[in-house]
Amino acid sequence: MAIGVAFVAVVAVAALITRSEASTAIVAAVATALIVAWQSLETARAATAAEEGLRGAADSLRVSQALAIEAERRRLDAEGPHLLVRVEPVEWPPRIGRQFVASEPVQYEEGATFRLPKDGSRHVMLRADGYVRNEGDRTVHVSMRDMRIEDSSVHTPPGEATWTEPGIHDVDLRPGDQERFRYEASHTASDWIANSEAAERNAKEPTFGLGEIVANDDRDNGVIDWWMVEVSGRPLERIADEQGSWRIPRTLLSNIPVAAIVRPRVRHYYRSKWRSEQLPEIDLPANPAPDGRARP
Repeated sequence: MAIGVAFVAVVAVAALITRSEASTAIVAAVATALIVAWQSLETARAATAAEEGLRGAADSLRVSQALAIEAERRRLDAEGPHLLVRVEPVEWPPRIGRQFVASEPVQYEEGATFRLPKDGSRHVMLRADGYVRNEGDRTVHVSMRDMRIEDSSVHTPPGEATWTEPGIHDVDLRPGDQERFRYEASHTASDWIANSEAAERNAKEPTFGLGEIVANDDRDNGVIDWWMVEVSGRPLERIADEQGSWRIPRTLLSNIPVAAIVRPRVRHYYRSKWRSEQLPEIDLPANPAPDGRARP
């Protein structure tokens, strides 16, 4: 309304001053253009303000959702399994690969030689023992995959153990219970040698073994935890003065580059395991302001 009044005043003043229809028309045209430009600017400002308001509302909603999900995660953490998973150093020297079911592979002698290509297919097994202990106050169902566990059905002298065959073994650990496991990574000599050759090139070593431990808190709205037990390294070293020859290193002469580790736990949070519905991940706006809006 104010803009229209100003427009009429400008045209009237121009007509009184110039007393020329042409001049008055020019002034009116310029004034009209200015008014249109002003109105366009105001419309753009209003649209920008509305867009920022919507964006702020969306950011506030994401922040609220993220806070709710984080609160649910913390509750599930407090109620979830509390397991301790540990693995011992790799047994040395390594063993010959398993020949048949129920066989117990014998150990190589330190210094045993492998000459390529004829010995490339011989198996070399790296073995590591470990344990899972329930340090919580609830029974937890644990699945050990591609592993062996102590066979409680066989009575053995103190300090000795009989182990099951490798496979999937499910156990229920009550509070304070502990279950020992054995993981064996068996690969051909050529595969292990590929690790040594990769190390010489400062490249990633391709050969390793992974055993899996999965814990379920037996609740539909709960968590499932994964641990990976990794056995890797370079159990064969090059014989410098013999082309294509490798050997099992001697512990008194070499720092054996083999290792067994437990990778960090991976925890998945479920709203419903039965429906395979995990808690969603929410991307928060960068640098949220106290009112939930994203800072510029």
